[in-house]
Amino acid sequence: MLAKLKQINMTKKIYNPLVLLCMLLLTTITQAQSITSQSVNSGGTKMSQSNGSLSFTVGELVVLGQTDSQGNTLGNGFTAGATISTASILEPNAEVLNVKVYPNPTTDLVTVNIQDTKLSEVILEIKDINGKVISIEKYAGMTNNIGINTASWTIGIYFLDLKNSENKVVGTYKIIKQ
Repeated sequence: MLAKLKQINMTKKIYNPLVLLCMLLLTTITQAQSITSQSVNSGGTKMSQSNGSLSFTVGELVVLGQTDSQGNTLGNGFTAGATISTASILEPNAEVLNVKVYPNPTTDLVTVNIQDTKLSEVILEIKDINGKVISIEKYAGMTNNIGINTASWTIGIYFLDLKNSENKVVGTYKIIKQ
């Protein structure tokens, strides 16, 4: 009988830590699974400003808030990869040429959206990082949406000069081709 009691005592000593460990793991697992179900409906929008644009869809990465070097702030929310407008090196005077150039970076198409201009014509000159002219196009000075096909460009940095009819640069944008 005494041997049986010792055997039961030994079994309790072995099982007590195992039971405690199992309870601890079970508690941890149940706590990790206690997230309430939520539904994030899909949606999105595009916002534009004179110095940039942002398009996003709801339900992807969470942005906690970011501020760029010019003091522009993106507040809390969900965003997909943000499409930010092309970096302006020389911003045109909006009274003479109010234009938006987007998206940046780009893969297939850059849009030059002339919203308002006092110029009789607008010349678009595109150069690669070495200064080699890729393209020169002339357009009437009016509200216009111009698409530039970048699909054949090699990956790299390009510059878009906006010029008036006297061939004077009124704005320059840096375009990143991916």
